Amino acid sequence: MTFSGFVLGTIGAIVAWLTTEFIGRPFRRFFDLRSETARRLVPFDNVFARMRMVDGLHREPIELSPSQDARLTEAENIFRDLASQMRAFTQAEPIAASIVKHVCRYDAWDASRALIGYSNEISTEGPMRASFKAQVGKLLRIQIS
Repeated sequence: MTFSGFVLGTIGAIVAWLTTEFIGRPFRRFFDLRSETARRLVPFDNVFARMRMVDGLHREPIELSPSQDARLTEAENIFRDLASQMRAFTQAEPIAASIVKHVCRYDAWDASRALIGYSNEISTEGPMRASFKAQVGKLLRIQIS
């Protein structure tokens, strides 16, 4: 083995490691978040709301049992956490986020906004809750029942 062969092999190994660590792993993280979002939408699809929209402007409270209220709170927290992870991905991994956006056609920033909206509106029955859920599905191309 010559010295130049060793140097080229070392440079190749460093480039491969950098590509894997700074592009491949974050890129995979996005798809893990997408999968986790799809997984979490199913068990919380039928969570009861605390409020109901009346005439499009006013909200009316709905009586929930303690277990139903706890489940709703859990759903709010989980979707807010998924939104924060998606937002962190877009801000901390700009190269991977750019590849996800321009090559795969997923907008992680808009998906994080839709998840925040859904986490805020999941406690109110009505069109806004359904709209944010549909946005999440559309942006992440998740089949929503």
